[in-house]
Amino acid sequence: MATITALGIGSGLDLEGIVEAYVNSVAIPEEIRLQEKEERLGLELSGVGSFKSALSSFDDILSRLAEDDAFSKQILTSSSSAVEVTSNGFASNGSFSIDVEQLAQSNKYNSTVFAGGSSSTVGSGNLTFGNGTDSFVVAIDAADSLSDIRDKINSASDNFGVNVNIVNGDTGSFLVFGNENTGVDNRLTISTDDASLDNISTNNTEVQLAQDAKIIIDGTTTAYSGTNEFKNIIEDLTINVSEKTVAGSPATITIEQDVESGEELIDEFIKGYNAVFDSLTGLGAPEQGRLAFDPNVRQVKQGLANMVIESISGLTGSIDSLRDIGLEVNKDGYLEKSTFSSPNIPTGSERLNNALSTQLEDVAEFFSSSNGLAQQMSDYLGTFIDSDGVLTQRQTSLNEQISEIPDEWQALEDKLRNYESTLRSQFTYLDSVVSQFNATSAFLTSSLANINGSGGKE
Repeated sequence: MATITALGIGSGLDLEGIVEAYVNSVAIPEEIRLQEKEERLGLELSGVGSFKSALSSFDDILSRLAEDDAFSKQILTSSSSAVEVTSNGFASNGSFSIDVEQLAQSNKYNSTVFAGGSSSTVGSGNLTFGNGTDSFVVAIDAADSLSDIRDKINSASDNFGVNVNIVNGDTGSFLVFGNENTGVDNRLTISTDDASLDNISTNNTEVQLAQDAKIIIDGTTTAYSGTNEFKNIIEDLTINVSEKTVAGSPATITIEQDVESGEELIDEFIKGYNAVFDSLTGLGAPEQGRLAFDPNVRQVKQGLANMVIESISGLTGSIDSLRDIGLEVNKDGYLEKSTFSSPNIPTGSERLNNALSTQLEDVAEFFSSSNGLAQQMSDYLGTFIDSDGVLTQRQTSLNEQISEIPDEWQALEDKLRNYESTLRSQFTYLDSVVSQFNATSAFLTSSLANINGSGGKE
């Protein structure tokens, strides 16, 4: 008996078509489901990525707003390189003349000259070094040379800034005791508990006197400093001097608030907020949005909108809302500088400029304090974009679901292969049975025909 290689050969029925129809009836809905699932997850993942990116970009702006010096930038100038000035950001506008009459310096000693050079020994005992507030002791042995004494002092663990050198002259060598700490209050003293060490202590020659830096402000106010730094002599300013000014030609320093820098930062905040608003509006659009009707989109959009219109409690200054500096949300939901004005109410731009010029500390507190708007917004966005945030977790979940789709395709393929194999087994049997019925039918038809034919001849 010949082997049947394709369904329907024995029976004459289109069993291949029937099997294909059965397999397609299972395959097509599942394939459509998987294709739609893959497209839906990919679209959602793309939307969540854009959502998170928009919030992260705005959070970068908020981070700059929350910095301690965000609104403490000032324009500081000096007419002379001899005087430099810095500010904590809150110094009042003004101009001052600075005469630098002397710089701070430390004192210096030369020891007695030793004809034997740097290998000379001195004696034994203890040397005590002091500078008014600190002191340390170095033990000198009888066998110690000038070089040994130098090294012992310089390497002392509690040395507060004494440095010792050796000068080798025509008549011999001597120790030079220097002091890194300037100013009268830090004057270096050297003493000993043994007379054999007098020639490197009490008999030293003070070749340079300690002195404080001295400046005269506006020709009337004299100030001294043990260093060349004058802090808060003019409130909120630090003045550093590096050389004396020419008599009669003082340096002039000026302080101005950097209003333009503050306004640029607030303009960036407005632009950033509106960019997020645009992005969320597009993502959540009912027909074309990749995250249409997404609850997270609505939640963030409403949360940020509430923050820009509400007041902040607990601030000490007079500014507790964006309205106070001339900002408002327009009818379309965008943040802008108010364009409304009246004889008694300046425009938003005028109010902002005035706040930056005269209420800088209040503006800084409103935006940059730990309870300020920038920090509150950043904390809120963090619940969505941080490593454990809602959107980050959604991304992780979506990626996991997408990574599982190839397995679902493989499972479907295995299922369809098994189903087709089962159908072929069943229809192979049917094909065989029908083939036998057909053979029997053909035999009977032929037999009956032969019988009828014989009868006609008789």
